[in-house]
Amino acid sequence: MNAMFSLALLVATLPTTVSGLAEPGKPDPKKGSPGIRQVEPELPADLSGYYTCKGQEAGGKNYSGVCVLTKKADVYLISWVVGGGSSFSGIAIRQGNQFAASWSIATERGTVKGVNLYRIESTDKGPRLVGRWSSVPGPGVQQTETLVFLKAMDPPEKD
Repeated sequence: MNAMFSLALLVATLPTTVSGLAEPGKPDPKKGSPGIRQVEPELPADLSGYYTCKGQEAGGKNYSGVCVLTKKADVYLISWVVGGGSSFSGIAIRQGNQFAASWSIATERGTVKGVNLYRIESTDKGPRLVGRWSSVPGPGVQQTETLVFLKAMDPPEKD
């Protein structure tokens, strides 16, 4: 093999160019630090409690209310009271930092069914669920909703 070809092959097989090398003692920003991973904030094991609820309807109108999450074995029962007293409920499941709920509400035009999908965030005051929702019948668009932890459930009374 001639020397020029060997040098070209060596340069072509280097993982990065000299200008792309990290400074000595500093991790390569493209690769991250070996053996080190970002630590996610600790999320609560149980999301049960009372939450404030704020969101936006399809027409852009804001709403607020209260939401209650109650853990029952592997699922959650979820209830909302929003606006002028509209109340509805459903069932929810959690997977890691994701929380999905289905619900229904009876209206004068029939039953409205919906689904919510939240990302669970950890704050110093408790969990916050940031998400979106949609319903049928409806306009076929996603709306926003945020649940902010208010207080834990009261322990059951002992007889």
